[in-house]
Amino acid sequence: SNSPYPCHQTTPQTKAAMASRSAVGALASSVVRRAMMNNSSSASLTQARRFAAGGHGPGQTYAGLTLREPPFIYKALGQLAGATMWFWVFYRFYHDGDAFINGHDSHWMHDLIEEEKKKLKA
Repeated sequence: SNSPYPCHQTTPQTKAAMASRSAVGALASSVVRRAMMNNSSSASLTQARRFAAGGHGPGQTYAGLTLREPPFIYKALGQLAGATMWFWVFYRFYHDGDAFINGHDSHWMHDLIEEEKKKLKA
């Protein structure tokens, strides 16, 4: 509360709000933890973890986080999405590349070009 900025100073109302948020979070996590311990056996918990992780081998563990190889379908969908993105980028560059490189024409240039087209038709 020694901050020179009024928005950084805590009031009794903000302290009460922060305390209630932390109490609700602690209560919710303890309720979930208790429900998991009471209602699930270790076999079903292991099976749920296996299904959630995809079950593709042991994976690489670093700092408590295990990263597994994704299934083929996710790799294929990622490649398809990337290819579609690059196709769209090159397609737009092919059709609008001059505007991308040189910028758009000035507003009076459009009128001059239309007048020249009319003269050529006549």
